[in-house]
Amino acid sequence: MKEKDKKRIILLLRWTAIIVTSYLILLGRGKVADPNLSHLLVSGYILSNILLSFFPTSWFSNPRFFYPLVIVDTGIVSLGMYLSEKMVTDFYLVFFMIIIFASMSRSFKLLMFIGGATALLYGFLLYSWGLLISEHGSSYALRIPFIFIMTAFYGYLVQTLTREKRQALSISEDKYRGLFENANEGIIILRDPSLQILDANREVEKTTHFAKAELLGKEVFDLCGADEKEKAKIFFDEVLEKGEGGTDSLSLRKKESAFFEADLSIKRIGLGEESFLQMIFRDITEKRKLEKKIIESKRNLEAIFDGIRDQLSIQSPDFKILRVNKAVIENHTTTFHGLIGRKCHEAYYQRTSPCEGCPLLTTMETRQPASSILKFPEKEKVQKIFSYPVTDEKGDLLYLIEYVKDVTEEQKLQEQLVQSEKLAGIGILASGVAHEINNPLSGIIGMAEIALEEEDPSQSKGYLTDILTCGHRIAEIVNGLRSYSRTAKRGDLGPVDVQEVLETSLKMVHLATKSVSIEVIKNFQPVEKIKANAGEIQQVFTNLVSNAFQAMNGEGGRLILSSRSLEDSVQIKIGDNGIGIPAKHLNQIFDPFFTTKKIGEGTGLGLNIVYRIVTKYQGTVEVESMEGVGTTFTLKFPKWRDEL
Repeated sequence: MKEKDKKRIILLLRWTAIIVTSYLILLGRGKVADPNLSHLLVSGYILSNILLSFFPTSWFSNPRFFYPLVIVDTGIVSLGMYLSEKMVTDFYLVFFMIIIFASMSRSFKLLMFIGGATALLYGFLLYSWGLLISEHGSSYALRIPFIFIMTAFYGYLVQTLTREKRQALSISEDKYRGLFENANEGIIILRDPSLQILDANREVEKTTHFAKAELLGKEVFDLCGADEKEKAKIFFDEVLEKGEGGTDSLSLRKKESAFFEADLSIKRIGLGEESFLQMIFRDITEKRKLEKKIIESKRNLEAIFDGIRDQLSIQSPDFKILRVNKAVIENHTTTFHGLIGRKCHEAYYQRTSPCEGCPLLTTMETRQPASSILKFPEKEKVQKIFSYPVTDEKGDLLYLIEYVKDVTEEQKLQEQLVQSEKLAGIGILASGVAHEINNPLSGIIGMAEIALEEEDPSQSKGYLTDILTCGHRIAEIVNGLRSYSRTAKRGDLGPVDVQEVLETSLKMVHLATKSVSIEVIKNFQPVEKIKANAGEIQQVFTNLVSNAFQAMNGEGGRLILSSRSLEDSVQIKIGDNGIGIPAKHLNQIFDPFFTTKKIGEGTGLGLNIVYRIVTKYQGTVEVESMEGVGTTFTLKFPKWRDEL
């Protein structure tokens, strides 16, 4: 019923009640105890209905307004009955019976029938008592239609409210039925405590492949396999005792006898004197398969992680160790828990600050992989350390992966290889050096013989001066060879003048090749010193200059040597106008044992050793070459700093 119609009917019924009540009070010929009060009551009752016509329509559907209105009307009618004499006890009883009938009636038609029968019965009683034919018979006669009218009035009010409540309840039931049926989880309603299935939603049918009709009336244990029933009984006994429970270790049965793993949640729900159990479940078969795959993948990754024989660790951006492999534990003779949470420099090297040259610092600054070779004299170890960043989608650093490879033996072999190459170079230089030494040596011998035959001591002084000059020349040549062949040690590192070393290397190559026709162009600018071993730097320059002389075949060539200072480094260039390097070989020239020379003319280690020595001192080496035009090697070394 529309709210507008409801308001109209309520106002109409109230006008009917007002007319009957006013007639009883004013025209019923009864003795009114207080005429002023009766007139005021009737006037107020009429005015109240006029005012109600201006009230919002929605108020008449609101129980908070509707119920007080009924109570007020009941009070007014009762007061009107009281004010009119002759309204004796029997009429009060009948009036309140009307209210009781109205509140208990399930049907408006039945209520009208009961109201009419009651009015007729009451009229018969009045007649049998002789009241209808008495002096005030008309007043008594008015009671009969009054009973029927008030029955209709209260009956309509009660039925309207009842209907609205039923509609609201129906809407609520439909809503919750919709939620029940359309839930993503399977929901089964069980009788408490028999555990019989009373209801099941669509998801239950979809998951178990049973129709609802096939499930209703069955025990919940019928959904469990034979092997699972005992475990299910223990679980449901606990649920019945506690009123709720949950498990993910039970398997439920499908119609075709297949089983699926379920995540169960059960709770007791009380409805009046009855209670039920609501069982909610989800099929977690796929979830379990995924969990097994994840666990298997985790085990495989852990096996790979621990199977790596080099040290591998995961660290936070503040150097705290989060995870290590077995190699770390074995190398540091400790336990897993003895390392986790500690900072790497504290746990590994008993330091209070990060190691000098640690690549993790570079990775934290650049968010790029980094590596460096660190020497630990106290442990007699040389380690190559790699660091890799792990970032989130925003580029923020989550943690770092540190890979540590022990290259102690490799470094020893490399040093031996460098020394072997030096010795091979010395062999190449030997013939030229021997020639250079023989000249001053012959002079020394000749001057000594003349000095021995000279009788005048004053004349011997000049011969001794020439002998001393030749001796210095021999010492210079020998010192050059000694610095070239000497093995580099940690204590040998110091400031190196690259221009001076380059000049020495040029002299040595000149001695070996006797290429007097080579034009040497020097473009030297003032440069800072670098931190290195002078012998190793001399080996680098000697190899490159020697290769340049060989590329120019010792005749008609032009060797260009240059140096300059950059912002953070010193740059050296060694260029020639020789035969050049084929483009297809440019990516291989630094590989060990790669050579384009004939067998017996080269070992293929020269440029590889150049690359190793330069990168050892955090330098770089680049090459530009074109066949028939020439080759230029560009080397850069970090500048010497006192704090290093």
